[in-house]
Amino acid sequence: MENSGLLRLLCVASVTLMVHAAPSRSVTDDIAVLKERMDRQTLATTALRAKVGDLEQSFRQSLSLTSQLIKDVNQQLTARSTSVAFFARLDKSYENIGAWETIVFKTVVTNEGGAYDGITGVFTAPVNGTYVFYSNIMTKEGTSIETSLKVNDINKLYLYSGGPTGFYGPGSNMAVLNLNSGDKVKMVKHGPWGSEPFYIHVNWSTFSGFLLNTSF
Repeated sequence: MENSGLLRLLCVASVTLMVHAAPSRSVTDDIAVLKERMDRQTLATTALRAKVGDLEQSFRQSLSLTSQLIKDVNQQLTARSTSVAFFARLDKSYENIGAWETIVFKTVVTNEGGAYDGITGVFTAPVNGTYVFYSNIMTKEGTSIETSLKVNDINKLYLYSGGPTGFYGPGSNMAVLNLNSGDKVKMVKHGPWGSEPFYIHVNWSTFSGFLLNTSF
C-alpha cells in the first residue's frame, strides 16, 4: 500500500511538471516564429523601399522629359507666330570708318519682332531658323572699300564697293544663313583693305534681313 501510494504521488508530480514545462517551450517557439516573421518583414520592407526609390527616379525622369516636351512645344508655337524682318539705313555718312568697325545703320525703317538694334547695329536671331540678309554699301568716287557680314564674329559674306573718277561706286550682296537662337549678325568694315578714305554714303547704304522659316 505504501508503494502504491508513492507511485501515484510520483505520477502526479510528473504530470504537474509536464503541465508547467509545456508553456515555457511554447513561448520559446513563439519568439522564434515572431523573429522569423520580423526578419521576413524587414526584407520585404527593404525591397519595398528599393522599389519606391526606383519609382521616384522614374517619376523624376518622366517629369524632366515632360518639362522638356512642353518647352519644345512652346518654342515651336512661339516660332511659328514670330514675324522677323528689318530694314535700316545710315543716319549719316561714314567719312573714314576704321578697320573691323561695326557699321551701325541707325535709321530703322522696319523692325518686325524687334531683333535688330539700331544703337549697336547688331541683329540677334530670336529663334532657330533660316534667315536672309542683304546689304548695299556705296562709296564715293576714286575710293574703294571692303565690308563683310559677320555671324558671331565670323565672316559669312563679303562686299566690294568702288567708284572710278566721276562716279560713286555701290556694292551689294545677299546671304541665306541657318542661325541658332541668340546668334549675332552685323555688317563691319572688312579689315584695312580698300583705298582710303573708307567712305560710306548715307543715302545709298542699307542693311536688311528676314526670317525665311523656323527650324528645331
